[in-house]
Amino acid sequence: MLRRIRLFGLVALLLTACAPAAPTPTTPATQVAAAPTLALSTAEGAAPTTTTVPAASATLTSTPTQTPTQTSTSTLTPTPPVTNPLTGLVVSDPSTMDRRPLAIKVAHFPRRVREHQVGLSFADNVWEHYAEGGVIRFTAIFLGQSPEKVGNVRSARLIDALLGDAYEAMLVASGSSTGTMNRLRENPDLFQRVIAEARGYSECPLLCREESADVTTDKLYTSPAALWELATQLGLNGRQNLEGFAFDPQPPAGGVGATTIHIDFQINNTVAEYRYDPATQTYARWIDTANLPELAPHVDTLNGQPLTTSNVVVLYVRHASTNIHEEEGGQRYFSYEIFLTGGGPAKLFRDGQMYDVTWTRADASGGLPRILDAAGNVAPFHPGTVWFDVLSTDSPTKFDAEHGLFYVRFKAPNPFPGATATP
Repeated sequence: MLRRIRLFGLVALLLTACAPAAPTPTTPATQVAAAPTLALSTAEGAAPTTTTVPAASATLTSTPTQTPTQTSTSTLTPTPPVTNPLTGLVVSDPSTMDRRPLAIKVAHFPRRVREHQVGLSFADNVWEHYAEGGVIRFTAIFLGQSPEKVGNVRSARLIDALLGDAYEAMLVASGSSTGTMNRLRENPDLFQRVIAEARGYSECPLLCREESADVTTDKLYTSPAALWELATQLGLNGRQNLEGFAFDPQPPAGGVGATTIHIDFQINNTVAEYRYDPATQTYARWIDTANLPELAPHVDTLNGQPLTTSNVVVLYVRHASTNIHEEEGGQRYFSYEIFLTGGGPAKLFRDGQMYDVTWTRADASGGLPRILDAAGNVAPFHPGTVWFDVLSTDSPTKFDAEHGLFYVRFKAPNPFPGATATP
């Protein structure tokens, strides 16, 4: 009997040990909100990727949990490229477009000055025009590039009162005749931007004579970097409104093949010829020699590179003689007024094609000339440099379609003075 009682007691003890323990009261667990689902942005056209952030583990404690910091992912919008409005080319340094253009007067005749021509290969636009007495001058426009120096710098002409205003440029010249300087004074905004020895700017590096003017006038140079620094000091620097040109790498329809452009500014004396190279899509510039009709490549003596351009524009513009005297080689000549206002016919050459276009400029302060197609739309240039050659309205013109040869000869107007104000 005693043995049975001991056996029952042992079984009860074992059953008590196997029973579940009573729950112990605890502080309520902190609740963790479900983690949000973030949609990561993707490239345009791709389906968004959904990423679930894993929930944090619950902590049985009375201490509040901290919400984890979420890092959002976004697609950065690329900065649109900045293009030069004078060339249509993307610039590597957008800040260069925040400066004022430079219009620098460069000599081209007599031939001896060409060995001192420097920096023209860096110009965005170049305007070639007849001055007087067989003399050709350039107005070279610089914005996108800054060569070490530019020259040979010579005196301004009446056309520069229009070009300096059209480009809102700093106009750089050795000086000018009294009549031309008076014309520049008529536009106070432009006149304050005239940098010339006659205006008191005769120190290097703004205007540097590498040899005395008593010995030669062929060695006057300027520094674009110094000019832009001066413009900043004078409070004249900054981005300008240079709207007016259009650019498209694809040539428009309607052109005819023209691979050679021959411009005779003075018979048997001053010639410019452009020859198209389809491999580079540019026109190489050739000029007269002492052994005409032999021509030679026009070279920038700053770097030894032949001058090329992506576009050539021939503009037919009314010329008139004035009573303003210019001196060249010890001779006095009447200066020509070139009326780059209003409009007239023109030829555009690009991609080995010639297009009949017109030019228009509303008035003396009408900004850049616009080159229009037959429909009245701005005719696009090939992206790159543009050379403008200004001819008189009645300059004889021929076109040999078989050989793709365009020929024009400048016809100088009556050399006697016209009805202009006395300088």
